This record gives sequence, structure tokens and C-alpha cells, in this order.
Amino acid sequence: MKNFLIHMESGVVRLEGALLFSVLVLLLATLTMQVASRFLLEIPLAWTEELARVLQIWLVFIGAAIGTRRCEHFVVELFMEKVNFPGKQAVARAIDIIVVAFFALLTWIAAQTTIDGAGQILPTLDISIAWAYIAIPIGSLLIAFHFIMAWVRPQETDHSFKEVAE
Repeated sequence: MKNFLIHMESGVVRLEGALLFSVLVLLLATLTMQVASRFLLEIPLAWTEELARVLQIWLVFIGAAIGTRRCEHFVVELFMEKVNFPGKQAVARAIDIIVVAFFALLTWIAAQTTIDGAGQILPTLDISIAWAYIAIPIGSLLIAFHFIMAWVRPQETDHSFKEVAE
């Protein structure tokens, strides 16, 4: 079961990377078109600004999931490194559970908000705003998934404060 989960996460990571790369390329192309049309052609394309906003939402939430998987988020470990007390591991695990619960709750609330707002249309793109908002529950679910998988898979690197400071 553990090997299956690790293999599944590997596939999810590849999919995230491909999606993030695609979104970034599309965002750069959109912003280039926006600048070129506005300043070179002096005919601004209204839809480029709206599409750029949608793509930025996807970039943030999928990028956050990838950052979670790579353990690259900003973490303050000073307190946990400096103190030694009985139950320290239990406190660390409790914090992990709270973080997963937060992202699971965010997934649920964001999914409901996306469904509720699906009737709203982006004016220049003429698509549902749900295409932008769905990135939030997807990204939150991926963050929770990678956080849980950190308990399953062997730790690859130690991203402690000491390493960053050196």
C-alpha cells in the first residue's frame, strides 16, 4: 500500500509540474501580448488582463502544492529545535494534523464557493468564473495530499533552519 501511494504521488507530481509549466508559459505569452498590444500596436486587448488574473490564481495554488511536496515553504523551526520536552513529537504531529485539517476545510469551502459562483461570467473571456476559482480547492487538496504523503514517504532531505542559515 505504501509503495502504491508513493507511486501515485509521483504521478501527481509529474502532472502538477506539467500543469504549472503550461500555465506559466501561457501566462508569459498572455502578458507579452498584453504589453505588445498596448504599447506597440496601441490597441489594448481587454481579455489578456482577465486571462492573466485567472492564470495567476492557478499558478499560485499549483505552485504552493509543488512547494509543499518539496518542503520549500517558509518554516520557523527555531522553537522546536531549541526546546526539548516530553511529547515534543506529539506536539509536532498535532501541528501537522491541524495544517491538514485547515487545508481540507479550505478545500471544502472553496469548492462550495466555486459551485455557488459558477453562474458568474468573466466579461471579456465569456466563461464562468468557476474556471478561475476551481484552482483554490484543487490546490488546497493537493497541499493536504502532499502533507499527508510526507508522513508516508521517507524523508528525502532535511530542510531545517540550520541548513538555510549556513
